[in-house]
Amino acid sequence: MASEDGESPRAARRRSALLAAVVAFVVVAAVFATSGIIRGTYPFGSLSRSTNDLGTQYIPFFAHLWDVLHGQAQGDLLFNWQSAFGVGFLADLGVNLGSPLSLLVGLFPRHQIDLAVYVITTLKLSLAAAAMAALLMKMRPGPRWVAAMLGVSYGVCGWALDDGSYVPMWLDGLIALPMFFMVAEWSLRRTNRLLSVLVVGLFWLSNFYTAYMATIAGGIYLLARVLTSDLKWSLRLRAILRHGISFVLGMALVAPILLPIITTNRAATPSPSGIFHPSALDVFLSRLLPLTEGVGRTASLYVGTVALLLALTMPFNKFVPWLTKLVWVITTVLITLSFRWPPTQEFWHAFDTPNGSQYREAFVLCGVIVVLAWVSVSHKLPGPIALLGGGGLLALIAVLSDGSPLLTRHWLSVLIGSGVATLVVFGTIWTLRRFTNTRRVKWPVAAAFAVLLAVVAVETTWTAVITDEQRGHVLGASAAAWDDKQTARYDALRAAGHWPAYRTEPGTSITPNDPILLGGQGAGLYSSLLPESTNETLTGLGFGWSGYGRASRTLDNPVTDAIFSVGARMRLVGTGQPNITRSDAPPLVTVRRRLGATTEVDTNAPNAYAIQERLLGSTVYEVPKYKGTRFETGDVKLVAACTPGTSAYLFMPRVGGRARLADGQWHELSATRRPGINTSSAMIALGSVPKTGVVLIELNFGDDPQGIPPSSAIGCLNHQELAKAIRRLRESGATDVEAGGHSLHATLRPGSTGYAVVAVPKIDGWMCSVGGGKAAVPRDYGGLIAVPLTGSADRIDCTFVPPGMRRGLAIGGAAAVLTLGIVLLGALRRRRVAS
Repeated sequence: MASEDGESPRAARRRSALLAAVVAFVVVAAVFATSGIIRGTYPFGSLSRSTNDLGTQYIPFFAHLWDVLHGQAQGDLLFNWQSAFGVGFLADLGVNLGSPLSLLVGLFPRHQIDLAVYVITTLKLSLAAAAMAALLMKMRPGPRWVAAMLGVSYGVCGWALDDGSYVPMWLDGLIALPMFFMVAEWSLRRTNRLLSVLVVGLFWLSNFYTAYMATIAGGIYLLARVLTSDLKWSLRLRAILRHGISFVLGMALVAPILLPIITTNRAATPSPSGIFHPSALDVFLSRLLPLTEGVGRTASLYVGTVALLLALTMPFNKFVPWLTKLVWVITTVLITLSFRWPPTQEFWHAFDTPNGSQYREAFVLCGVIVVLAWVSVSHKLPGPIALLGGGGLLALIAVLSDGSPLLTRHWLSVLIGSGVATLVVFGTIWTLRRFTNTRRVKWPVAAAFAVLLAVVAVETTWTAVITDEQRGHVLGASAAAWDDKQTARYDALRAAGHWPAYRTEPGTSITPNDPILLGGQGAGLYSSLLPESTNETLTGLGFGWSGYGRASRTLDNPVTDAIFSVGARMRLVGTGQPNITRSDAPPLVTVRRRLGATTEVDTNAPNAYAIQERLLGSTVYEVPKYKGTRFETGDVKLVAACTPGTSAYLFMPRVGGRARLADGQWHELSATRRPGINTSSAMIALGSVPKTGVVLIELNFGDDPQGIPPSSAIGCLNHQELAKAIRRLRESGATDVEAGGHSLHATLRPGSTGYAVVAVPKIDGWMCSVGGGKAAVPRDYGGLIAVPLTGSADRIDCTFVPPGMRRGLAIGGAAAVLTLGIVLLGALRRRRVAS
């Protein structure tokens, strides 16, 4: 039956859902922007938004995607020539930039990369709110203004503000959760089969980590809906089967990226698993309340006082069927308890307890609380008894939370104000609907809901401000937004670059990802997918790292510069101005008549100098024996002898403190222990060996006396021998090198024999051919690519294909065929029924 204006009930419901979604979208964007204006954070002020990994990891990856989209990157979607001297990129793309919204970065100028990331973050928060509002209206008919208000509560929930706002890739899970709930609704209604598969595939592509959590939550949601449904049990079971098929096919569709992520993750540098300790009950419950913050330490469960109060009315709302009450209350309680029991907490994180934020699944409970509120309200607005009962439970939570150190000033005032406003608004609406002459009057009800929406907006904005401020005290800002200094560095690197004739090393003084943020081709890469083999290769050569080995750092050393064909290097001087120095460098591909044996790395006494010499192919260091004297303070003096005029180097990767050469300038040793080795010190240059030939090194450990390796810590570099080695490599190396997006081609000198050594870390996925012959897996020479030369070899061609991608393409293709087949069969069945 159509309405009075000719609109069908289905069309009216769609219009109501669209309106609720639009209101939620706009209000969340306004809340997030207003909180930034009040705080004075970028782009509304000078205070950086780049908390923790946002500035050091995600913004640089967005910058690299910008370069790829605009054809300015060294590499493509499969490979990244700029980081870690050459590393796969497809897995990083899938983990950090998989959302289609990431492509919006290409619409902004590169120097406004921070603005692009801010806009994308805001869009994700707003889309999550809109998706939740639409889901609620799909789940059950109800007041659209309440749906919009609950959508806002979800879009700027505690997890979104505290955990997701500076990890934009996680926000895809915030959108995925209501969309996966929507897939469950479609499964129950036997509609949108193709769309269900595409939605699953989209969000598993966007961020598989949070999609995994949302998938579990989607299954729990479907189970609750099935148990409270009035469908026949055969239809309920078919809905579960349909739901499972949708997820299997959706995940299979994105196998071309998902499998490379899994394969690359297995080969990545492992970080120590965290140890889960449930937070105290008062601390845990306090995160449900406004104006609290505990990033990384507790579950961010805040959904706003209004939404929480409405959820708490469920047990007392007489209009909600008893079975629905029982199922949803038990579901919510069990999910809450799963956050406090280590086995289920591990399950939420795919059995890998993180060493950072340990409640990354908290958005799931935020979503379920919002759904619980809607189930209570949509049956019929709660009356006085339900409101008072919910208010009593809210007061109990406040009392139990009173001792929490995470509660900030004014939390109780905000809680009471919002709670009273909720009770007054719903009490007013209940009163109006009790009398016949006011039951159909709409404007007071609309005004009441508008007031409540304003209360939600003010409270969430205030909480967002407090959350950002408190989190800044805990984590701090990691990097400033792009400015004129960054532009000067970027321009200097572009002017100095001549890839692939040589590499231009930007260093890692701003972020570990300076090569993709500023340009050039260097050692730096901060990624959870940094290959372990690459990390071991670089560590063995004297490079340092941080982040448990997931952030490789530059090494300012002329020998490694020669090994990796670094012909230009940027150093920051004065107030951060770029200074480019140039040096002779061998070509990216050199030819060796034979390969010397590489030295195994001894973690107690790593002889990085010998490893460098073997990859260089020449002896350029003296590695003297030394004697040490330890003082009462724990500090140490080392004494050795080297040829005068050589340069003294020190390599103590497991030591933290500082070192200097005979009253010279102090140099930092950056190794830290938290809880294991979190940072490894790089090889440091101490200065020139004096005429006496005595190398006297002072080591200061501060308040943490440490042991030193018994040998091979000191090396003295002979620059004349190094110059001879570089000249030999240039004379016998490739005459021309070409680098494609994920390929490399080198023209060799006529009659070249032995091995072509490519100054690129050998990782799985490389295949090389000689003289146009059959491609084969290259050899590993000290962690670099080595191609045996046979016959009259005058050219080598190497191509990188991410491991798992070919198999993923086959799985994805099969899933696409099966999906289309199911859709076509369903269409034929409906046509037969209709005829």
